[in-house]
Amino acid sequence: MAAGLGGGASLLALYGAARWERRQELAHADTAWGSAVLAGPAAETGSRPAAHAGSVFHGLNPDERVVPFSPLRRPQLLSLVDWCRGPSERRLWQVSGSAGSGKTRLLIEAVEQLAGEHVECGWVRHGQAIAAAEAAVTRPGRVLLVVDDVDASPRQQDDLASMLATLARAPSGRVKVILCGREFASWWSRIRAAMDPTDQAVLTPAGRTVLTSSLADPADQVRQFQGAVRHYARYFERPMPVASLSSTTTAISIAELHAAAAITACNGLTGPVDLATALRQLFTTEEAWWLTNAAEQQPAITLTLPVLQRAITAATLVGADSMDQAVRRLAHLPGLTNSSPEHLTELALWLHQLYAQRRGQWLDPHLPAYLADRYAALCVTAHPGLPAALATAALTT
Repeated sequence: MAAGLGGGASLLALYGAARWERRQELAHADTAWGSAVLAGPAAETGSRPAAHAGSVFHGLNPDERVVPFSPLRRPQLLSLVDWCRGPSERRLWQVSGSAGSGKTRLLIEAVEQLAGEHVECGWVRHGQAIAAAEAAVTRPGRVLLVVDDVDASPRQQDDLASMLATLARAPSGRVKVILCGREFASWWSRIRAAMDPTDQAVLTPAGRTVLTSSLADPADQVRQFQGAVRHYARYFERPMPVASLSSTTTAISIAELHAAAAITACNGLTGPVDLATALRQLFTTEEAWWLTNAAEQQPAITLTLPVLQRAITAATLVGADSMDQAVRRLAHLPGLTNSSPEHLTELALWLHQLYAQRRGQWLDPHLPAYLADRYAALCVTAHPGLPAALATAALTT
């Protein structure tokens, strides 16, 4: 009897040890997954609740989903979702379109729908494509990886090639990938040419979604502008202004229309709203918010608006992998070359908390792509020495 009890105790001990090891394995797997992916296209970085109150840019980010998803994009959404939930062994889908065409918003809608169908979705963090693939193949069930801004840098494309090779050799097609970028022509063929021939068939895209950004029909422009103003008035808690979009014979993008609607609602513009004037007011309003936010969050920052403009432009175009790197890069900007490390650190910390950061990078403000591009272009034009300084900063490790 004693021997039987001893044997039972040994079995229980072995069972307990096995369960403990299994729990440890699952915990490590969850940690690896969380280190490689985000739940959305951006991550909050220490902002307090309502920290973005007053920022029009923040309200225009696709994550906020202020304007309901367009039913005109439902066919593209269904194509993505049907491929991901289906049995296709082709593990890749491509989404392309110009800045402001609605790529990220489409992906947000697809991820939300798939998450409700028990598909585990992750937005691949900056520089973590290979780790994301390795973590994904260990997850139970169906997994979708979203890689946004795939054409952002050559380094990301090299990582992407290794990531896809890992997934191509996985035993089943339950892990799928959506690649999203402005274009694929200049680099995708190079990646495919370097692939193992046995991988190429699996990694031939199952489909491609190409989004156009323009609204050419004047009647459609008017209708969508009025609807967007109504939603932004509710978002900014403002009364609905009596305003209309000035008639135009040229096609405008959805991003432009939403930007004009947002500033119309936020600032209470009335009468005919000219698109170019609305965008100028939008940038002026956001700059005023920067000054107010800097005074509240980092009183030690006593910089002029032109210097803040350059800092925002550098954060958007160059970014940084760490606070120390951000400090070193900011030191190259006109107006900051003689600043102390302490002062530059305060500036870097302020930039870090001003907006959520895209893809988990330490400094890469999550801003509407169309507006960020346009604002950066204006700043580069207004500050002649800025392009050279940005080039030097980008090479600073």
